[in-house]
Amino acid sequence: MKIFCRVALVLVCWLFLHALWTTYDGMQPFTGHADVAIVLGNVVNEDGSLSPWLQGRVDEALALYRKKEVRKLFVSGGITPGRKPEGFAMRDYLLQHGVPKEDIIADNYGQNTYLTARDFIDLNKHEKYASAVVVTSFYHVPRSKYILKKLGYKNVYGDYSRAFFMFKDWYSLIRDCVGFYKYALVY
Repeated sequence: MKIFCRVALVLVCWLFLHALWTTYDGMQPFTGHADVAIVLGNVVNEDGSLSPWLQGRVDEALALYRKKEVRKLFVSGGITPGRKPEGFAMRDYLLQHGVPKEDIIADNYGQNTYLTARDFIDLNKHEKYASAVVVTSFYHVPRSKYILKKLGYKNVYGDYSRAFFMFKDWYSLIRDCVGFYKYALVY
């Protein structure tokens, strides 16, 4: 029983330290220039509008675009039956906010972070973007940057949504810490 308790304590401490690192890394604002912002999807409401946590991500990418810190917006998410595809919902939101269609690339096959990264890598074989900034929730930034780098895209930065949702963010922070190691082992 002592060994079990010690192992459990070590795991809890490790998770706590990883959560601290994730929060620190994920809350570093982007302060440079990149060719493209990669916006990761989330829930689209039944009426096709963006959920508050997805809108926060898209609004941050829109701010980077308006400040001319990025030239293009790659919006990627999945498809939920009975709802507008996430990529199209984000694209439509950006169009409504004045972003020209030619500056938006919508991807609806980014069902998870790995698939979004893979879709971006495939797109980049033709587009040749030299740098990218991942825009997502703070807890998701480190894992998103990690998988892009693991797939061979080295010049990647992060920025985070300024919309916070206490319970969802805490739960997602823990989930993403565990998910980081899944990505390290599986992909």
